[in-house]
Amino acid sequence: MSAELQSQPQPLTHSEYLVQRAELERHNRAYYEQDDPEIPDDEYDALARRVRAAEAEHPDWAATGSPTAAVGGAVSSAFEAVEHPTPMTSLDNAFNDEEVAGWQERLARSLNMDPAGADFRYTGELKIDGLSVDLYYRDGQLQWAATRGNGRTGEKVTAQVLTIPGLPQQLPGLEGELEVRGEVYLAREDFAAFNAHAEELGEPLLKNPRNGAAGALRQKDPEITRSRGLKAIFYALGKRDGVPVCTQWEVLEWLAAQGFPTSPYSRPLADLKEALAYHAEMTAQRPDLPFDADGTVIKLDDLRLEEEAGFTSRAPRWAIAYKFPVEEVETVLESITVGVGRTGKITPLAHLEPRLIEGSTVSKATLHNEDFVREMDLRIGDTVVVRKSGGVIPQIMRVLTDRRPASAEPFAFPTHCPECGHALVRSEGDANTYCPNPACPAQQFERLSYFVSREAMDIRGVGERLIRQLLAEGLVHDAADFYALSAEQLAGLERSGEKKAANILAQLEASKTRPLWRVINALGIQHVGARVSQALAAEFGTPERLLAADVAAVAAVPGLGEVIAENLVAALHDPAMQNLLHRLAAAGVRPPETVQERGTALSGLSFVITGTLSQPREHYKALLEAQGARVTGSVTGKTSYLLAGEDAGSKLERAQQLGTAILDEDGLEALLTARLQENR
Repeated sequence: MSAELQSQPQPLTHSEYLVQRAELERHNRAYYEQDDPEIPDDEYDALARRVRAAEAEHPDWAATGSPTAAVGGAVSSAFEAVEHPTPMTSLDNAFNDEEVAGWQERLARSLNMDPAGADFRYTGELKIDGLSVDLYYRDGQLQWAATRGNGRTGEKVTAQVLTIPGLPQQLPGLEGELEVRGEVYLAREDFAAFNAHAEELGEPLLKNPRNGAAGALRQKDPEITRSRGLKAIFYALGKRDGVPVCTQWEVLEWLAAQGFPTSPYSRPLADLKEALAYHAEMTAQRPDLPFDADGTVIKLDDLRLEEEAGFTSRAPRWAIAYKFPVEEVETVLESITVGVGRTGKITPLAHLEPRLIEGSTVSKATLHNEDFVREMDLRIGDTVVVRKSGGVIPQIMRVLTDRRPASAEPFAFPTHCPECGHALVRSEGDANTYCPNPACPAQQFERLSYFVSREAMDIRGVGERLIRQLLAEGLVHDAADFYALSAEQLAGLERSGEKKAANILAQLEASKTRPLWRVINALGIQHVGARVSQALAAEFGTPERLLAADVAAVAAVPGLGEVIAENLVAALHDPAMQNLLHRLAAAGVRPPETVQERGTALSGLSFVITGTLSQPREHYKALLEAQGARVTGSVTGKTSYLLAGEDAGSKLERAQQLGTAILDEDGLEALLTARLQENR
């Protein structure tokens, strides 16, 4: 634990308080509203503690409304807002055993008990670092799912939440209102896989798993959310008409019985001693958890006592978040090397004196790009502080310049590719540097490895060792050369033979009819990964149609846009790429047509969908787009129709102001039937 958190905050002057309060407000917006935190959790916690300590000493300073009283952040206008039947609050934090004991004393006093004789049972749970959600049921039927938002109003993300497998949409036998609350998260394994893929494509990396979960849940297209593989754990009830529970442990058992995923790490605790032991045990297990957690939550088990203890302005009195210590280690930067990816991106890598951090040995850390190295003022021989970002990725946090040796050398970022010697390039406004030589051996190897990988052409038996052999023997230079290999050439390689050669040739033959999206993805075009490839394949269906598409046609594909479109069209029309595509086709690589023919009954019409409908909005969006309509999120003067269900809200008011035609579900069916008949 950092010294700053172990010690009590130093008193602030009023001017210092105003500055730090403004900083806290800024970081709240970055964390809750932009899903883009700028500082680690422990630094944020220390800042919040300093502001709270100043307000406790000078209550009048917070009279105008302080960020310490806020819960969550503002609700995004990109989603429909919903009111939580009961508020979703935050938790107060503790950072050591003494602070947890102090919390129990305050809890006892709030219940008019003698702190010395208070004997509470608790439930211990992990504090998962994700995004809080509220699922609202009426008479056993799911009505909506929403983010926490500002605690009273959240963003409706029903379709996005339902991409999480297995969540019950019906709870038979229940009457009245029910709120089920939990945390949506991105598993460490999925977070690492996403960032590895994004690094290869030269796309922005997720800062941590919470950032990834929040960003995925706030995607307007639920299919993008689905592709991230979000998971959820549920742990609480808000409004709970008719649910027969008396303790928090019974809440967890009831949730599990209904089919909601719950945490296997939760535990009933007999007293405070067991609660502290539970926290120590979870701290030790933290490196092995499948998800990020930043502490444990100790909750009063008796729900009747919970109701009696009540809430402060922002947090329940009956629960406390006991934060894990942040483990940072000092080590020495021994050297910096640079690697070349398949797109030519040059990535510097720090080589460190090995150190143990959170259960694993760390000896390397990515340095991202030239600007990062320069802004950190990293020098070979420096003592640096390293932590695992999000508990997963090693990251250099700062340089201890006061311990810099006289022999420390600045790192000179290369001007030429370390693999092929070609001059490196960096475009204006781009943080990354590239080797533009398509014949660069490092790029060749990476491109060939990606082409045969499972997320691309999925050619089993062609691994890194074989690819290096083929390159060394001059048998392959690009992906098309794979299909010209003979049984004799393969069998003659080291540690090969006739049987292995036959298996590889069979795999290559089978790959010739892989789906179009795999072929697109296998080309390794910058910013074009599996999701973009799938969207392109669904839109254009054949290589010929895709090659004939201009920038405007590609940019019109949902989820793409101008930047990706310009990059894709330029890459596909590059002479070297044209040659590769021609040779792949000549070798027999012919993906089956995947285009989904669209109707034209609603061509030229623009729709907005709002309110609660009998089917999910995505059902109507797909129905409309299948007939050529355009579905947007905002009502404007160009909107042809508003499809409105119950509780339509501000979009309905806006449509009425503009005179936009308004349809209910029956009206949409009648419109579609009439237009289809006209088109016959």
